[in-house]
Amino acid sequence: MADVAHIIPRSPDDPPRRRSPVRPWHAAVALAMVAAVSGGLWAWKPWQSVELPEHTCWGVLGRSDLKPLAGPDGKATEPKPSRRIATPASPGPLGTGDLDYRCYVSWGSGTTLLDVDVRPPKDGIDNYRQSDAVLGQVAPLDFGSGATGWVLDNRNTPGGAVVRLYVPCDYEAPKGGSGQAAPSYLSVRVTGDVVHGASPAKAHQAYADIALKVGRAAVTAYECRNTVTLPSTAPRVVS
Repeated sequence: MADVAHIIPRSPDDPPRRRSPVRPWHAAVALAMVAAVSGGLWAWKPWQSVELPEHTCWGVLGRSDLKPLAGPDGKATEPKPSRRIATPASPGPLGTGDLDYRCYVSWGSGTTLLDVDVRPPKDGIDNYRQSDAVLGQVAPLDFGSGATGWVLDNRNTPGGAVVRLYVPCDYEAPKGGSGQAAPSYLSVRVTGDVVHGASPAKAHQAYADIALKVGRAAVTAYECRNTVTLPSTAPRVVS
């Protein structure tokens, strides 16, 4: 049987129907939910992603080491994987031993996320310190007994910095080479470009952390004949 209440038209004398008081409340809830979802998506930004290699720089570094250097969206790659670090007395490509080990990690196109260099300090530690002091402000970093380190805040590279670590190392010098450094120290230099969206302070601290990690690996690879003591954590870099 049909519902006549829905068939018979309303009379003009009938009192106006009251709107449901629930509808404005529903609208407010819907707006709040839309705002919350939009805000959550903006904070999460699912359209962005970060890709970091699992192993870089002679297999010494991993994703966690590169994470403080990365921006909010992009990909890091090691364009030319670096060969392993070996004692300078080991036969190298020219048969005289390798003295310079370097690795690059790129970010996107044209940006150097990380640049690490391991070598004997041919020009002497004091000469490097004086050269850095010309470029910007130099602050010492305490890497433990016997080691020497500092951070250079380079005025010519906004947001950039260079961390240097010199570790006492009595290694066997290469044979047949010319102009080789006398066995005394090995040097680790860490720098890079601070990419857009990354924290310069975290990046500079990461340079010190990486310098210590690479320094430990280099001590083993160089086969230092002396006892080398390095701290468990890198010193704090004040930016």
